[in-house]
Amino acid sequence: MSMKISCPPFGNYTPLIKELSDYLGWEFIIPAPPSEKSVALGTKHLASELMCLPAKSTLGSMIQACELGATDLIMFDSCGLCRQKAYWILQQRALRKLGYSATVHPVRLGLGTPRDIQAIDPSIPFWKAWCGFIKAIRWVFEHEKGAEVPNDSQVKIGIVGEIYTVLEPAVNKNLIKKLEKMGASVHNFLTLSYFISEKFHLKGWMSHADREILQMAMRKSHEYFPLEIGGHGNEAITFAIYYALKKFDGVIHLLPFPCMPEATVSPVLDDISRDFGIPVMRLIIDTHTAEAGLDTRLEAFVDILERKNRTRKGE
Repeated sequence: MSMKISCPPFGNYTPLIKELSDYLGWEFIIPAPPSEKSVALGTKHLASELMCLPAKSTLGSMIQACELGATDLIMFDSCGLCRQKAYWILQQRALRKLGYSATVHPVRLGLGTPRDIQAIDPSIPFWKAWCGFIKAIRWVFEHEKGAEVPNDSQVKIGIVGEIYTVLEPAVNKNLIKKLEKMGASVHNFLTLSYFISEKFHLKGWMSHADREILQMAMRKSHEYFPLEIGGHGNEAITFAIYYALKKFDGVIHLLPFPCMPEATVSPVLDDISRDFGIPVMRLIIDTHTAEAGLDTRLEAFVDILERKNRTRKGE
């Protein structure tokens, strides 16, 4: 039986996975965007309200892919100490209970990717897996919007939080586009290239960040929390401080309920908000998040930031 690959949608990066699969000679089943149906499927078969929204959403997408004939499924594995590293095991168990024979493969984002590609398909030579990885890196850097916010006249908002909730528009209710329509300039550090080349990003070598300010933010972040939190908690602290030092108007902290790393850093971000005088709005995203309520909160936040801007400029 030929290999039919699929994976949970990953925001604007989903076409990349399709291109990589085509290069490697895999038949790729395009996953449906996250929806109420996929989340409901994942929630039902994980059988626990204590699992976070990314776990529910990605399992639901896997079930839908299996219904379309997928034989192998990719699950991203680059979250440090976060329990997300174990989701592929739980998802594999859930699929077996449902009678699907598809295999779930954990794939790291970084230098381990070529070896993980070979683990999925041993017939692929290492040179081809490596070339596919290089092609993927080039695609990522060509398609990412990582520049600093250019317009000082606009309200500037930095986004921090859990990567899937930040990068998958169907999960965060198209939050970034909503903010931009409200007249805000939005910046997010937590991109796919960050995980592929984290050390270079943090040194300011492979992003448009202010290198000196970023290094200062990293040092200050250790004063607030000196240990590895897991997930993207440490990044949330560092980038929130960076946005404060760069005189952004506000920060939005996106987290899925009940994400432990992001819940852990929440009081730290409150302290940063107080110490640096930058408003931080926490948005907890779950299956019951209503889009109308989210819109109201975003509009109020942008309005508050605009008023502060005008007051500061004496208008």
